[in-house]
Amino acid sequence: MVVSALAYGGPGCGDDQLCAPGALSACFLPDGSLGAQRCNDDGTALGACGSAPGALGGGCGALSEACCPSLPAELRAGCDVVAAQADDAACDDYAGSASAAGLCSGAAAPDGVPYGPGCAGLLNDCCASLPARLASACHATGFRGNEALCRSFLQREAQANGLCEGADPAAESCGYLAEQCCPSLPGGPRERCEDLAAEADADTCLDYLSGAADAGRCPTLGGGEPLASAACDALLETCCGTLEPALAYECDLSALSGSRARCEAFEGAARAAGLCLDGGGGAGGGCGDTSSDVDNCGFCGNVCGDQHAVPSCAAGACSLACDLGHGDCDRDAATGCEVDFEGDVDNCGGCGKGCSDRNAAAACEAGACVLECDAGFADCDGEGSTGCEVELDADPRHCGACGNDCSGGACEGGACGPGALQLASGLAVPSAIAVDAAAVYVVGFRPAGGVAVRVDKASGATTCLATGAAPGAAACGAGERFEGIALTDAGAFVTGSAGVLRFPPSGAATTVTASVPDPWAVVSDGAAVWFTSLSRGGLYRADALFAGQLAAEITGATAEVGGALAADADHLYWTWADGTVMKLRKDGSEPRQLASAQDFERTNLTPQYLAADAAHLFWSTPSGYLFRLDKDGSGLVALADGQPGPAGIAVDPGDGGALYWVNRLGSVRRVPKAGGSVGTLAVGQSGAIAIAVDEAYVYWATQAGDLRRIAK
Repeated sequence: MVVSALAYGGPGCGDDQLCAPGALSACFLPDGSLGAQRCNDDGTALGACGSAPGALGGGCGALSEACCPSLPAELRAGCDVVAAQADDAACDDYAGSASAAGLCSGAAAPDGVPYGPGCAGLLNDCCASLPARLASACHATGFRGNEALCRSFLQREAQANGLCEGADPAAESCGYLAEQCCPSLPGGPRERCEDLAAEADADTCLDYLSGAADAGRCPTLGGGEPLASAACDALLETCCGTLEPALAYECDLSALSGSRARCEAFEGAARAAGLCLDGGGGAGGGCGDTSSDVDNCGFCGNVCGDQHAVPSCAAGACSLACDLGHGDCDRDAATGCEVDFEGDVDNCGGCGKGCSDRNAAAACEAGACVLECDAGFADCDGEGSTGCEVELDADPRHCGACGNDCSGGACEGGACGPGALQLASGLAVPSAIAVDAAAVYVVGFRPAGGVAVRVDKASGATTCLATGAAPGAAACGAGERFEGIALTDAGAFVTGSAGVLRFPPSGAATTVTASVPDPWAVVSDGAAVWFTSLSRGGLYRADALFAGQLAAEITGATAEVGGALAADADHLYWTWADGTVMKLRKDGSEPRQLASAQDFERTNLTPQYLAADAAHLFWSTPSGYLFRLDKDGSGLVALADGQPGPAGIAVDPGDGGALYWVNRLGSVRRVPKAGGSVGTLAVGQSGAIAIAVDEAYVYWATQAGDLRRIAK
């Protein structure tokens, strides 16, 4: 593992020397040892060099007894960890790095600013876990107290090699700056430091802390320490407060370093740039009183703009009184009130109030959006920010003109189709519906009991299948729950909490079987009934005309819990959650897999609802696909995709016709079975959940218990 050189480069203090207290902190040599400080361009050291304190020596015993107790409180945990490792070489290295930072003297810890979270965290939680050579550089880095260098070491030397993962010293840098560092600085620098910390940009705070550490501040040096040079006093007094913030921070840090050479160098560069010109010592430096001058507000050259505004400067901050009809939307006082609210399409009548060009040509006139809509579109909500949002040829709530509601019917070519007719209500919550020549059958449940009713197609009259009477307070079955229905000449077969029931065309209902818990999907040909279980899984058969029998599980016909089920004259079809579609002869022979583990355009397609006509199977998926498959397992076709949550499907029985479905957005839709465009029959059908078709109409039920139909 290679230890990166963290030095600024160039010769300076020797291997046995460090910067004098109050001057710049020491850097590292390429081998990771302490040595050169920051250097001048000619290679000489910037600041005074002094002898490095002698290492404590004595191994882990001396470290534990003489060094750890004398360290600042925030560093003692890491010292204790090193001492506990009982590695004398590591302990001596730790003590040497601490001594080089003026610590581990045996005296009480020095007063002043504590070490920051990055360097304290490095020493306490990381260094001891590193290989010896890297640990040595880690100790030297941590005791330096430079938060930016500690973060760099952690990320580049430790975490890049899979060590000390999870720490982020930058996250606490602004808090440390505000709570510990800024209060230790004299007046002007303190205020500017607090402003920077309040911006809460972690990287900027780390940059400032890096400069503060190199200036001998933060950690350890307290606010009562005087500056070491008159040149630095003068720089702080006459220049720093007149500069824009980024330069003011650099000026402050130069002055706080106490280095005459550094302060004179900064002042020379500032004067060469036309700054700090008079050096007169006033509060505003070289440009007068920056607390109230609109041309030098807060610092020299900061102009409060007068574009469409009357500017003022108070306490070094610009404020603008905008002319009528104008605003300061960029929040930059230098540009004044730059926006014309009367004609700016992005700020029409106020900042951020844009006029959208969606299906329109947009303009702002007298502070209001004016839209010229494209042909076939209209602005029906009156909101300029949404443009011309309505397509008049297709929107059923604004069909042909704003406000022309098709009342549940579709809008085609700007004209409303026939609306939906409500046949019955109060049938919540439906689970399934079926139709014959004269009626629609609905099964479901509500708190009072199950719903199993016959609704006359012509009159809408609703009667319970069990009694022939209208549903009462307990619906049609007190305490029961009905789930699926299959119609035959022998009656309606209904699954639910009581088992599989047969409701004959006349006479009392019988329980075909109650031997399988929670029967679910059901099909029947009048002689036998087949069903799945919601809780057990499997596929089961019972004789249709006998009561109280034990249902037989079809051997080898594994069906998952709650799987879909369909049938034709000779075969059963069912699905698995992984996309498998199965086929079986009704006598239990010739099981066959028709489709398996479908992955269509990277979308896992779990069949949810299943239907069959003479030649094909159809199913929907929760991801919005509707498929057609030949019954021999060939010809898989996606008839539609992108449909939001199909909640039931039905298919015309013959060779032609369409596939129909309802969706969670309340639309009733169709697509030709042969393929083609998706059409909408009805919208606004909130909670539509089950669907069936006959020769002329599409029927559906809603979660609210409404039964409706619409012409195909």
